Amino acid sequence: MLYYSLSPTPKSHLWQITLRYTHKAHTSFVLRLPNWVPGSYMIRDFSRHIISIEADCNGQPALLTQTAKNLWQTEAKAGDWQIHYTVYAFDLSVRGSYLTTERGFFDGACMFLSIEGQEQQPCSLTIDHLPQNWHTASTLPCLSENHYQAANYAELIDHPFEFGTIETICFQACGIPHRIALSGDYADFDRERLSRDIQKICEAQLQMFPHPAPFKEYLFMLYVGDNIYGGLEHISSTALQTDRKCLPRKHMKEADEDYTLLLGLFSHEYFHAWNVKSIKPAAFLPYRLDSESYTEQLWAFEGITSYYDDLFLVRSGVISPEAYLKLQAKNLTRVQQSKGRTKQTLAQSSFTAWNKYYKQDENSPNAIVSYYQKGALAAMCLDLLIRQRSNGQKSLDNIMCALYQAWLDTGKGLSENEWQQQAEAIVGLDLQDFFQTALFSTNDLPLEACLKSAGIALKWQSAERSHGGALVESFDECRTDTPDFGARFKQNAESITLTHIFNNGSAEHAALCAQDKVIALNGFCCSDFARQWSQLSVGETATLHYFRQGVLKETEITVKAAEADTAFLKIENRQLLEKWLGCTEPQPDPNACLKP
Repeated sequence: MLYYSLSPTPKSHLWQITLRYTHKAHTSFVLRLPNWVPGSYMIRDFSRHIISIEADCNGQPALLTQTAKNLWQTEAKAGDWQIHYTVYAFDLSVRGSYLTTERGFFDGACMFLSIEGQEQQPCSLTIDHLPQNWHTASTLPCLSENHYQAANYAELIDHPFEFGTIETICFQACGIPHRIALSGDYADFDRERLSRDIQKICEAQLQMFPHPAPFKEYLFMLYVGDNIYGGLEHISSTALQTDRKCLPRKHMKEADEDYTLLLGLFSHEYFHAWNVKSIKPAAFLPYRLDSESYTEQLWAFEGITSYYDDLFLVRSGVISPEAYLKLQAKNLTRVQQSKGRTKQTLAQSSFTAWNKYYKQDENSPNAIVSYYQKGALAAMCLDLLIRQRSNGQKSLDNIMCALYQAWLDTGKGLSENEWQQQAEAIVGLDLQDFFQTALFSTNDLPLEACLKSAGIALKWQSAERSHGGALVESFDECRTDTPDFGARFKQNAESITLTHIFNNGSAEHAALCAQDKVIALNGFCCSDFARQWSQLSVGETATLHYFRQGVLKETEITVKAAEADTAFLKIENRQLLEKWLGCTEPQPDPNACLKP
């Protein structure tokens, strides 16, 4: 047994941690802290937050030698060891640790040292000296107040903790207890609606997959703040962050854009309990948290999850089919407007997530494609293609259910390319041409044909980048002569700061660079640049004045037309649409299994 004790020093943002371990051999052992956290594929070097570390053995000071950024080796000595260390906690994200006088949070991967070779030992955690009136939220098995136990180290770090003033909303989904633990500062909102909508989403997902579910209880830890958004999945809980404007207002009729965003976040992280926390790449078995674990399959675990997150909103009835199609139009547009889709495949996007997707710079829109966004479109095409070729008898649901059943039966991960092979076996279709196009080439996905099979017409039109795509009654509503600046920018009071320059656009042709500060367009200050630019005509030449590294410069810029890269969708056959979205959903076989 490994014994961890933890106590907070909120004013200094410090966690004081002690690890106690009885070492029976007269040998040294190695202490290790993860460099990354499962579900967030970037080396984060959590050890940089360890402020101090020391050890004693049998009550006497003992030598620790740091051998790498996240490794410490003890002297060769048997006995009762205590490792005392201090972790700085001021990372306001779902991946780290955070501590103030108002709130505490941590993900165990950034907090708890492991002992090499002892990772399968049970772990005890005691939390001491919490501020008065603080409450705790976690799904780590609780033995008594502030005393928890995990079966092993992997379980210890798969249950984040939230501390402070916590409001708890409880509901049952398919007989399983669920909680929403809210923290942060927020105005009054419609708690009944939030509980009801999340319950519907959870029940829809639970009903799709074979039993048993991968958890016996589930906890949504929702921190509400200002201009924040994100989530990180765990096996029986998820850490979520949202802007306070996303909570549902009282007397709201249809879910607005902000609330829909929050519902999608709940749905996405919940679906991960099956897809990546259960079904997972073989490269993640076991997780090796010292260094990168490369796989070309992230599209299947994040992209497919991103497809299902919004799909379950409409299947469960918390948004309308029209609202769902608006979400699809926006994602179609985001991917189409990314020049990186013509340079990077989905497999490459998955494999290079560690140093490209999670470390984006000013050129990223020109160089990479998102395995979340394009992965979701690939999943949509795959689902619709299977439905079409099987005459509605099979769908992507069948694949997901069979893969989960295989996980329940074997606990094995999927090796590279095995996801595609198993998918073909499960639905009994030859999908190699699709996978080659979707995963291993930069060719466009068969979006128009697939959507047409679901009763939806897709047309690409020119529009302002801020438009984002739409569901329309008629394609005649679309413009074809929209001026495009060819850059992203931040609007300041009387200027703009360029953040990204798109290949082959007006800004690039004018030799503008990221971080240029544009102060005037045709002699007028840029107090509302988007409006000012929209009043120009395609083909017109304008004068820009801008600062680059403190030096005033001038350039001529020719207005180019926006490309036809904004998605407009139109419902042409509502019966086909409703069949796709679940009104007459083909039911997956709960006993489906993989073919040998």
